[in-house]
Amino acid sequence: MAGRRSAYVGLHRRRTDWLLTVEAALCVLLAVILCGTVALWQARAASRDAAISAAREADTMSRVETAAAKSLDRRAVPAVNETLARQREAEEQRARWTNPTGGAQPDLAQYPAISVDVSIAEQKVYVKSNGQSIYTMTASTGMDDATPRGTYTVDARGTHFYNASEGMGADYWVRFYGPYLFHSVPTGQNFGEYLEDEGAKLGRPASHGCVRLSVADAKWLYDQLPDGTPVTIA
Repeated sequence: MAGRRSAYVGLHRRRTDWLLTVEAALCVLLAVILCGTVALWQARAASRDAAISAAREADTMSRVETAAAKSLDRRAVPAVNETLARQREAEEQRARWTNPTGGAQPDLAQYPAISVDVSIAEQKVYVKSNGQSIYTMTASTGMDDATPRGTYTVDARGTHFYNASEGMGADYWVRFYGPYLFHSVPTGQNFGEYLEDEGAKLGRPASHGCVRLSVADAKWLYDQLPDGTPVTIA
């Protein structure tokens, strides 16, 4: 009887030891899993924090760069605007001495009794039919009252001339008296080489006695004004 009890107790102790060993192993395994999970969570948290920090830095840099670019753009705007304004002014000024100055140019063949009046005081040329103005042009007469006053007659014309002593020529000339002509704003030696600084003077006395006109007006007069047309300058 005592031997059986002793065997039972020994068996029970072995089972208990085995269970304790298993439980200890499970505890160690759970501890390892828990530590690994905590370490993984910490690594992920650190990675997330680093990503957030990097994103914030990138956003800050982007804002700084954007602000700097805007600042540069704003500083550049006045210069750009000034350049555009100068270009626009130059184009408008060029248009004043290249385009017709009196609006739509009439067909003189449709009008009788054509005559031309030049007003030195107004720097205007009036083309008339039966004494009524049908087209008015802006002009430049002679400096120091160099354009002769009187009544003359158109008697010759040409497409271009060049005066070497003056270093200037002109296109579409129409002669009304001796060396005095209607012609375009001045050119260089060649046809069409218009001198912009001289063109800009249209509308005030600027010539050596001839009557300067815009390029379009000079061509129109050259094409349409008949020989024998009376010209009165006053």
